[in-house]
Amino acid sequence: MARGKKPVARPHPTASGLEDSSTATSPSAPLQIEAPATSSQQAPVNDEAPATQAGSATPSDSANPVSSAKRSFVWEHFKEYDKIEKGKDAEGNEIDIVKKRAHCIYCPRGKIGDFAVDSSKNGTSGMIRHINQFCRYYPPNISKTQRVLVGDKSQGNKLTAVAYDQDDYLEACVEMIVIDELPFTFVEKKGFNRFCTRVCPLFKVPSRRKLVTNFLRMYDAQKKELIKILKAYRVCLTTDTWTSVQNINYMVLTAHFVDVDWKMHKRVINFCVIQNHQGATIGRLIESCLLQWEIERVLTITVDNASANKSALQWLISKMNKSEGYKPVLGGKYMHVRCTAHITNLIVGHGLKRLQKSVLAIRNVVKYVRSSPNRLDSFRKAVERVKLPLKGLVCLDVPTRWNSTYLMLEAALKFKKTFVRMEEDEDQLYLDYFKEPEEEYDEEGNLIPSTNKRNRVGPPAKSDWEKAEIFVDLLRVFYDVTLRVSASLHPTVHTTFHDVVTMEKNINSLFLEPEIATGSDTEKVLTDMAANMKSRFLKYYGSFQDLNHLVIIGLVLDAMFKLRNYTHSLKEEGLDDFDVQHRTDEIKSLLMALYDEYAPTVDGGRHMRRHPSPTSSSSTITSSRSNPRKGVRGQMLNNWKKVVQESDEAVMVHEVDQYLNAPLEFVDDEEEDFDILCWWKINGPKFPVMAAIARDVLAIQTSTVASESSFSTGGRVIDTFRSSLTPKSVEGLICMQNWLLGDDIAQVVDEEPSIENTEFYEQAELDYESSASSRNTRPSGPTIPRAKSKGKAAAPISID
Repeated sequence: MARGKKPVARPHPTASGLEDSSTATSPSAPLQIEAPATSSQQAPVNDEAPATQAGSATPSDSANPVSSAKRSFVWEHFKEYDKIEKGKDAEGNEIDIVKKRAHCIYCPRGKIGDFAVDSSKNGTSGMIRHINQFCRYYPPNISKTQRVLVGDKSQGNKLTAVAYDQDDYLEACVEMIVIDELPFTFVEKKGFNRFCTRVCPLFKVPSRRKLVTNFLRMYDAQKKELIKILKAYRVCLTTDTWTSVQNINYMVLTAHFVDVDWKMHKRVINFCVIQNHQGATIGRLIESCLLQWEIERVLTITVDNASANKSALQWLISKMNKSEGYKPVLGGKYMHVRCTAHITNLIVGHGLKRLQKSVLAIRNVVKYVRSSPNRLDSFRKAVERVKLPLKGLVCLDVPTRWNSTYLMLEAALKFKKTFVRMEEDEDQLYLDYFKEPEEEYDEEGNLIPSTNKRNRVGPPAKSDWEKAEIFVDLLRVFYDVTLRVSASLHPTVHTTFHDVVTMEKNINSLFLEPEIATGSDTEKVLTDMAANMKSRFLKYYGSFQDLNHLVIIGLVLDAMFKLRNYTHSLKEEGLDDFDVQHRTDEIKSLLMALYDEYAPTVDGGRHMRRHPSPTSSSSTITSSRSNPRKGVRGQMLNNWKKVVQESDEAVMVHEVDQYLNAPLEFVDDEEEDFDILCWWKINGPKFPVMAAIARDVLAIQTSTVASESSFSTGGRVIDTFRSSLTPKSVEGLICMQNWLLGDDIAQVVDEEPSIENTEFYEQAELDYESSASSRNTRPSGPTIPRAKSKGKAAAPISID
């Protein structure tokens, strides 16, 4: 700009253009006011700009309150603050010096976008120039192709360059709705729109209709991708049914598998409407879901103990065996797996009936503590009197869930002395509580109006506490078993056999020997309870004969136990030697049958059989005779091989025998769990067919908790406020949430050897060699750089 000329207004190439307050009050004006030029044809950028710049306040302005008002548009984009610095006055005393400054509301707090704004010293030119040219966060300055550095929390706040992308933002909005279980109308709320306007003004908040359309598109795209991935695996399924607040019956189907990187995954693949809970209906719907997902290889299906599920699986297995589209293992004989958690619940529930009065008395004292602030205060005072540390508090159970009853009893026993002391001190508030009428509950645990006038049961007597202590010790085992078998992201099938044995031994421990029995009322109640639980245990498990044999195969595939532990467990159960040997041979025969079925599909089926056929042996001997170089020596070696193969001291050549007879593995720390998937990942190459079996068997679920957990999500998705969702939208929301929260699945990469691949790598090597030779212009041998002369580059000296 020529000296002495006025600034010229011109359009800004990227921004919307900004003007000073003398001509406009909004940043959306189409022209930009250029600051006066300095001697170097560029306005100073420092904070202490001259007071005579455009938009600055003169001393006369500061004296006049009206003229000193901030009229420049730039104050819409900056926020004033006081910066306090330490200084000294004329006498040398330390004082606080307040300096007026302002920071850009778009830029991160720091030196950039921070200006001095003392009205007597500083102007607004630097701030205008910052908004017009330098602010990379001001929305009109952001180009859709321009990338901005942001911190990526998923990578430890690593700086990554991102650009504005409306489609990407829209997908992120859909993912937020799905993961956080928000209603689709959330995007139309004022708060969310205001948030988006402040954080990302360029983002066009979608309407509810557009959001639903994009959600359905994303669901279909992810479903097609998952269908391709599942084709590479044999899956284990779990299923269960549920009724929503709309009185619509839903069935959930969850697929479990271990990927090629030996990581376990679960994917909810269906949450669909079912007409009724009959066996044929369940079986047909499962078949329809498998056809929809193009799943042909199913190892097991885990269901609860309902009779309808048993008939459903019988129908489905029959259909699979008749169809060529499915590939059931061993004819689907071991496809039906019963839910261990459900059976455990039935066993414990049957035993709780004999302790109903004692449990009810303890439940009532817990209700007393939790019912009002005054009662809680009296309980705290009693805790102080018995000098117990008040860490935690008692918790109330859900009467229809025994695991919550266990937690209630365990917590109440810690304050046993407190409740006894309250009764001994004749705490009137405490005693009056048990004179009130008893409450009643329905099957779902909901409070219903009482039909009788009898008083509450309690307070607990000494025998009630004794029964609770014994029962809590017993329930702890069942509680731990339920937690263990309910896991769905790491294998549980290899520990289920030991869990079943543990439950049986703990039930048997309640039966006292006649010589040590005292005949007390507590002993009689516990003995009756043990008898009830024992009858249920024998009904569902028998003598381990009713346990799915693939569960035992899971134990055999654990390198800490193998088949030897199963044999040892049978002997510990008191079985005779013949029965032990028969059952052991039965499991080994099943393992051999699995090997024969898996071997043709692993590495092209190039694996040794257990015993060579007589034809192959005779052909080997014949060929050795016909070879003059081997002669008698070759015949001797072949005869010896034949003798060894037919003897009991045969060298182990079969992979199953190699695995079973290999040394057992043990962990150094008893509290550390054995990572069975990691072991197979490391040792799988030594036993390729066994590894293929382990990958499928270890994915077997011994409980339906993985499917039942979807009902919690379903209840929140289609609650009473959002009951207008269609079944397709419900299925998409629940399935897609599970997919988004799941870990990435390792893909199966198959690269078949071919002439084209060989030629490709050969050409790549030739290209590299030719490019390397063209770059290598230096002579061979080491070089010593020569000292540089003035104005000339140093030339290397070759040393031969």
